[in-house]
Amino acid sequence: MNNMLTLDEVKNYLEVEQQEIEKFIRDGMLHAYKIGGVYIRFRKEEVLNLKYDVLLKKKKGIQQVSFGQRLWNFWRFNNFYIISLLIIAALAYWFLHTTVSSS
Repeated sequence: MNNMLTLDEVKNYLEVEQQEIEKFIRDGMLHAYKIGGVYIRFRKEEVLNLKYDVLLKKKKGIQQVSFGQRLWNFWRFNNFYIISLLIIAALAYWFLHTTVSSS
């Protein structure tokens, strides 16, 4: 029975509460094997499939970034280039403006 996990092992492995495991069982996403009328063992392969197919996709979906956060990340990554471009544009404007004024 080394490929069977207890409820506590599944909770620790999936990092979820017992209520969520019971929901997985009700929804048919995880099968529990009863001994004496109590859910006591879970197949390790099914737990692995559940973790990788459902929970990791769920975590990726949760990690959506807001527009403001994306804008802030863009600024943090590209601030040197943006500031450099603004300085070059200001110098070009100043140079063109002084050249046209002196002509």
